[in-house]
Parts: sequence; structure tokens; C-alpha cells
Amino acid sequence: MKQQANNAAIYCRLSRDDGGDAESNSIGNQRDILRRYALEHGLTIYDEYVDDGISGVTFERPSFKRMVADIEAGKIGAVLCKDLSRLGRNNAMVAYYTELFFPDNNVRLIAVNDNIDTFHGENEIMGFKSIINEYYAQDISKKIRSTMRNMAVKGEYKAPHAPYGYMKDPADKHRLIVDYETAPIVQKMFQMAAEGIAPHSIRVYLTKQQILTPRAYLAKTFGKYQMLKCQQYPTQWELTTVQQILRNRGYLGHVVSQKQTTKSFKNKTCVYRPKDEWVEVRDMHPALIDEQTFDKVQGFIKTKRGAYSIQEGNIFAGLLKCADCGNNLSRCNPGQRRTPPFFSCNLYKRHTKRCTSHYITVPALERLVLDDIRKKAEFAKTHEGNLAEYARQLSAEENKRDIRRAQSDLGKHQSRAAELDVIIKRLFEQNALGMLAESRFLTLSREYETEQSELQTKIAELQQKTLKQKADNENAAKFFDIVHKYTDIKELTVSILHELIDHITIYNAVGVGKNRAQTVEIFYRFIGFLSNTLTSQ
Repeated sequence: MKQQANNAAIYCRLSRDDGGDAESNSIGNQRDILRRYALEHGLTIYDEYVDDGISGVTFERPSFKRMVADIEAGKIGAVLCKDLSRLGRNNAMVAYYTELFFPDNNVRLIAVNDNIDTFHGENEIMGFKSIINEYYAQDISKKIRSTMRNMAVKGEYKAPHAPYGYMKDPADKHRLIVDYETAPIVQKMFQMAAEGIAPHSIRVYLTKQQILTPRAYLAKTFGKYQMLKCQQYPTQWELTTVQQILRNRGYLGHVVSQKQTTKSFKNKTCVYRPKDEWVEVRDMHPALIDEQTFDKVQGFIKTKRGAYSIQEGNIFAGLLKCADCGNNLSRCNPGQRRTPPFFSCNLYKRHTKRCTSHYITVPALERLVLDDIRKKAEFAKTHEGNLAEYARQLSAEENKRDIRRAQSDLGKHQSRAAELDVIIKRLFEQNALGMLAESRFLTLSREYETEQSELQTKIAELQQKTLKQKADNENAAKFFDIVHKYTDIKELTVSILHELIDHITIYNAVGVGKNRAQTVEIFYRFIGFLSNTLTSQ
């Protein structure tokens, strides 16, 4: 037992959560200090355990877990680390190992620079140091998030690889330039999608043309992803790859970032942010696609259209929604020549008791939609050359005052939130140094943390409000800029419908014969639903 008690494990760890102390905390520096300490105090070094580049907030570290296994096997009697922060920066887990696991396994913990040695009795300072170490990791995490946010706001591209169609500027890795080998492929994909060709058909076309997939192209150009299974079929395009490219706003010349974050500084699980929290900086690199083409494509790719719908000429495929059950309406072709084709609720066709037909003939719907588009186009044409002024008219003066007030409140709340960060940090420091009574510390910390939580909620709400108000005005101008060219259209096409319309809600008809009336709501892209439209049949 004496030999085992004399066996020491040297544990070294370094990661970015060590901030400006990285040089003094280098693995080599830690190893030298711990080897010298073991030699001077007659300890035998059983093994050295090194986790380089792994955060202290997680204890899922390969070398640390290997050391734990050796402790459980009875091979180690002492653990040496430079200071307590090397063991970890997660207060709960540090407490578990120092207060339960190590004592239960008769292991002595020595944190050299903190003057901690559990062999010599109680170490009251250890708990306070552990709290400070965790707070330090939290503070560093906030600073890193702030830096990443700042880079995003400046439009700096941070992903490891450029999007397909671009390459990183050799003079500035945070800027994108056109890759003239792949850019024409991206433009071809958008051109096909804008013509109404489905992503699946685009995938088939690219595969038949033997065009390298984005990952295969990276493998060929940069030697990446060489070992992935997909490299066995380098020209076999996937539907999701085509859809991701067609949805990527980066091809407009914009940098879109801050799409993902982690749950907390302790939990590194990635989660997607809501779209209104993304950061988009416009015109940061050459655009491959114009805004109008991109918007048109978005209307196409979100619509599910089967081969049958395309063959039968159903230009409304995927756009019609039942007002009662929310299911799609599909086209039906009756056998009688004099009976026009019509649309009917899909749920009703499967379960007649669960919904009603919502019957509307194809000619009637076409007339209705065509007439409504012409009216919107005529209105836009009347304001041609002054669309920006029209968009401003949509926002009442009261709404403008709301925007200014929200922006002012947002600035005040953000300033106060920054002050609270400093206050809370000082509270922890004063408590750790014994300058503040525990009861007073708990009362103040609860008050400030409650205020901080409330402020964060208000900030999020105000940010969402100001962004929505701005987007509403921009979208109104965008819609009327597109629709004004359709004043004199003679017939509807798939391309026109998907460029202008998000979806159409069909209500059940009331009355019969000449008294039959039916409500149809047209929800346009960018602006939504404007007014009820009635048709008689």
C-alpha cells in the first residue's frame, strides 16, 4: 500500500479557456513544475496524463478518463496538477472528484501553485478557488462569443471551407472570392430551379453530367474528406446537397452567420438559433445570383410536386391549402368532357367524414388568381419609380415612433446588462476573498442575476421587434418591385405563381347555383394576405 500511495500521476491540461495564461500554463511548463515537485518530495511518477486543447468545463477528456481508470485499478496514490484549474473549471465536477472520488480511492490531490495538498487535512480555500475557476471559464466563454459575434457583424467569413462556387481569398481568409471552376455550376442550378425544375431533377442532371459533388471537389482540390464513404461515388449528388445550395443566401453576396450556438459554456451541444437571431451582412463578396432569381427559386423548392402533378399540368401543385384541415388540395380530372377539372381536399378524398370537399374548378381559380395579380400589379405600376416611398407609407408614423423607442430602450438595456456582468464578477471575487458575508453575497447575487435574466428577455424581444418592423417595410417594397411587371399577363404559369404566391387558402363554398360563393385567400410572398377575395360559380 505504501508503494501505491507513493505512485503519483502527473496531470496536465491546456485549452483556450485559459485565455491569456496560455504561455505560463503550457504543457511543457506544467510538466516541468510537476516533475520537479515529485522529485523534491520523494514521489514516484507512475504516468503522465495530458489533455491538450480540451476545455476544463468538460470531464470527458481521454487522458483524464484514463487516469480515473488507473486510480480505480489501485495503481495511483496521488494526483499532481499545477493548480486546481488544470483539474477542471466545472465546480460541481471538481467538488465530486476532490470530495468524493479521490478520498474514496485513497488518492491524495496536490495542486502545487495553489498550495493545496489534501494529505495535510482540510483545504478550505479549495472550494472558493473552484468557484472562481468556473467563473473564469464562463467569462472567457462570454468573451469568445462576443468576439465571434463581432466578427459576424463585420461580415467576416469564419467557416473552415468556402461555399461551393467560392474560394477563400489567399490575402484574407475571412473573405470570399469567386471560384470560376464551380461558380457556373451553381448558376446553372439556380437557372434550372427558376424555370420550375425540381431539386430532384437538378440532382439527376448533375449526376448524369458527372460533376463532382462539393465534398468530392474539396477532396480533389484540398485533400479533405478523402476517407469518407461518399468519395466512392464522387459524382453522385444528394437531394439535400442541391437543396442546401439553392437555399444558401451566401450566393447573393451576403455573409450569413451565427446560425448555431452551444447550450452553455459547460454543454457544448450545438443548437440552431431562430432565424431572427442570425447575422446577415450584405454585399461582402461577389454575388453569383441576383435577388429576384433567388427569391423566385425559394418559392419553387419549398413546394412538393410529384411527377403526376407536373404531367397533368397542375400549375397550382403544392400551393392550395384547405381552410379547415390544412391539407393540400389536389387536381381531379372528371371523365365527362363538359365537366371542368377541379380541386378537392385530400383529406376529404381519403376520409369523407373528417372534412368537406372545398370544391373549386380549375378555370374559376385561374380567373380569380389572375385577376387579383393584375390588380396588385396595376397598383404597383401606379407607384412605379416610387416604390420606396410606398413602402414607407405602409409604416404609419406611430409605427416609426415605436421603432425609434425600441432602439433607444434596446441600447439602455444592453448597457445595463454589461454593467451587471462586471458587478456579478466582483461579487464572486469579494466573496471568495472573504470580503463579503455569505448571506449578503447570496442576496445580492440573486437580485442581480434576476435583473440580468429579465434584461436578457427584454433585449431579445426588442431585437426581434426592431428586426421584424424593418423586414416588413423591406418586404413590401420587394414584393411590389416584382409584381408590377405582371399588369398585362394573359395567363398564369408555374413560374409566375411561385415567384409571387406563398400559398392559397380555399374555404368551403356556401349557397348553391347563382348564389354560390366561396372565399379564397391569396397569401403573397413577402407581404402575406392582403384582403379576402370572393368568387361565384
